[in-house]
Amino acid sequence: MTTFSSNLLEQIRRVVQEVPASTLDALIQVLMTMNQSELSKMKHNLLQLLPRAAWRQEFNHLIEIWQTETSELDGKAMAIALSTAVYCQTQMRQDLSVELVWTGPNPESLPLRRTDQTLLQLIREAQHDLLIVSFAIYNIPEIVQALMAALDRGVNIRIIAETPEASDGKISFGLVTTFGAEVLRRSQLYVWLRAKRPVDEQGRYGSLHAKCAVSDRQHLFVSSANLTEYAMSLNIEMGVLIHNQSLAEQVIQQINSLILHGSLVIW
Repeated sequence: MTTFSSNLLEQIRRVVQEVPASTLDALIQVLMTMNQSELSKMKHNLLQLLPRAAWRQEFNHLIEIWQTETSELDGKAMAIALSTAVYCQTQMRQDLSVELVWTGPNPESLPLRRTDQTLLQLIREAQHDLLIVSFAIYNIPEIVQALMAALDRGVNIRIIAETPEASDGKISFGLVTTFGAEVLRRSQLYVWLRAKRPVDEQGRYGSLHAKCAVSDRQHLFVSSANLTEYAMSLNIEMGVLIHNQSLAEQVIQQINSLILHGSLVIW
């Protein structure tokens, strides 16, 4: 039984990463009907199906490894290997999609998502549960309105935030001022107990400085931005919006663990 060498598998991976699936489809169709003995005379025709020099170089290297290390494999076997790799690559990209999020000057007008737009989309599209973690929270009326609408459609909302009391004055404004009593009453608000925070030799202690949001255990937004008016519209802030169930679940599990062990408690 002939097996694919590690060199050949690696080059298949490189080809699939470099060449679009739509272009590879034409190659795969030709390979399906080829015998190994036809490879030398068909090589030119195969390479002509690749319009870019970089793509031709990668595929030519694949052919060289194929001829040298696994010459027993026919075209159909290579076509199946490429088809499988294309499918896995496509699914991986769908399962892990990442978008850059930016607030601040954008001289080149790059197509970047804004921080406020990204967070509002997560809140407005949430159907089951929503987790928000932030250090500072102040003066965000549009986000508060979106949270109220989410509560009205039955979304379970958990907010983990720094407070004047828990931070011993590091935060000077309270959550009621921003969210209002109704949102806080209908949400679950957690704080990091002062007694649970690490302290250094000078008596300085940690802050709840993480900023992220998780929607429906599928979408994870990690950002430098606090939930403040400045962060949403004036500051330079950067983050990533990640569409991946595994990573979103990891954040949820970490927060649940902190609650279970008493580091985070209901406010």
